[in-house]
Amino acid sequence: MKLTVNEIFKTFILSIGVFLFVLDLFIINVSLPSIQHSLHLANSAAQWIIILYVIGYASLLINAGKAGEVYGRKKLYVIGMIGFTVSSFICGLSNDIYVLLAGRLLQGISSGLMVPQGIALITILFAEQQKRTMALGIYGSFAGVASVIGQLLGGILPDQNWIAESWRLIFLINLPIGILAVLATAWLIPKDLVNTAQKVLFYPMFQLFVVLILLIYPLIKGPELHWPLWSIVMLTGALLLLFLFIRKQQRIYHSGQQAMLNFSLFKNRVFNLGLLIAVAYYMVQDSYFIINSNYLQTVKNFTSTDTGIAFVYQGIGYVVASIIASRLVHKYGKKVILWGVTLMVVSLAIHLWVLDQYQLDPIHIHLLFFCYGMGCGSVLPSLMTLALRGLDESLIGVGSALYLTVQQLAICLGIAFVVGLYYNTTNPSFLGFQQLSSAYGYATLLSMGLLALVWGIVAWSNFFKRQEAETSAKN
Repeated sequence: MKLTVNEIFKTFILSIGVFLFVLDLFIINVSLPSIQHSLHLANSAAQWIIILYVIGYASLLINAGKAGEVYGRKKLYVIGMIGFTVSSFICGLSNDIYVLLAGRLLQGISSGLMVPQGIALITILFAEQQKRTMALGIYGSFAGVASVIGQLLGGILPDQNWIAESWRLIFLINLPIGILAVLATAWLIPKDLVNTAQKVLFYPMFQLFVVLILLIYPLIKGPELHWPLWSIVMLTGALLLLFLFIRKQQRIYHSGQQAMLNFSLFKNRVFNLGLLIAVAYYMVQDSYFIINSNYLQTVKNFTSTDTGIAFVYQGIGYVVASIIASRLVHKYGKKVILWGVTLMVVSLAIHLWVLDQYQLDPIHIHLLFFCYGMGCGSVLPSLMTLALRGLDESLIGVGSALYLTVQQLAICLGIAFVVGLYYNTTNPSFLGFQQLSSAYGYATLLSMGLLALVWGIVAWSNFFKRQEAETSAKN
């Protein structure tokens, strides 16, 4: 049974949402030094360009699925796509950091609105399991392709000479894609049924967003200003507010009312450990791109294009390893993940030695990034399946939403701690290395430590039994 041309086209349309979200998540990493230079931004401002995008997305994820049921998935997909297109236009024309940050926040919120609706609409459109599996495979491939294309375009576009401040192209390129996606969705995707008996909890979403901003802000500004008293007070207050928010949601849940979080998820030990692994792993994931992109361009004199091409090799390594790992995990279980994490840690150690050279050979960088990508590809595809494998089928949906939310928040924490360490360490040399800055060295050591934590949890926990591993491989 194969998909018809019309079904393939509909799948493409509904995959554009996740394509644009992932594209703009990765395209910014390589182009960030160019934006900083053009707008004369402090390092903390550059961190916020990414963090607001991620927080805006994460704040909506938990309730986005329910919002689609209440207001219509197609309607929210179109609204989200329009919002993403408009906000990309705002980012592309911004001459002020605050306008750029507002645009990035709106991009993130729009992504949080449209991405969950795309996958939900695919599930509704394809009732037959075989066709649904093929459609979801196309959807997943769009996300993978977007990560590679994003890194390449993030390098190439800022180096264009036919337009002033060509970094703006990384946002403006979204406009024709978004406009065509809106028109195609309105024309070809059928309207879905709504359930007005449900309700969406807007106020808790806003509360969570505010608490996260109050938590992340002192983590970004504190190190830069040598931790003034106000930053300590704000951080302490934010942690207290987060605790009170969770306690309130817990009371609402146990009273039988509709709560933002389903606390029965946390009774599952495997799910809890899976969330802990996600926090440690994703603190490293995005930080790696930001730090290495900045270091290659600002310290090692790589052009934006050279840096983007180097990261393409990382993406190729990821794709190759993910294909291989999906076939091996059913036989070797957690050994595949342990091997991948080990390869990532060893690659980071080699990063220190290679980047200590006065003159870098691009071939060495390409091979190094490829090996690191192989490690990522051996680990990342299995992590979510690992966390969700012990949940009851009725909890898979809410568990997935919570996992993805924690994943995005971990990226923010990684930018605050790992990238913050990189930006705010000023010692000129690192241990016995001659050409390596302490900023890069200590940030890389912290990343290695977080990955070692992932390795330890996976090794200690009996996550995989043979039959469970086979289920994970099929998923």
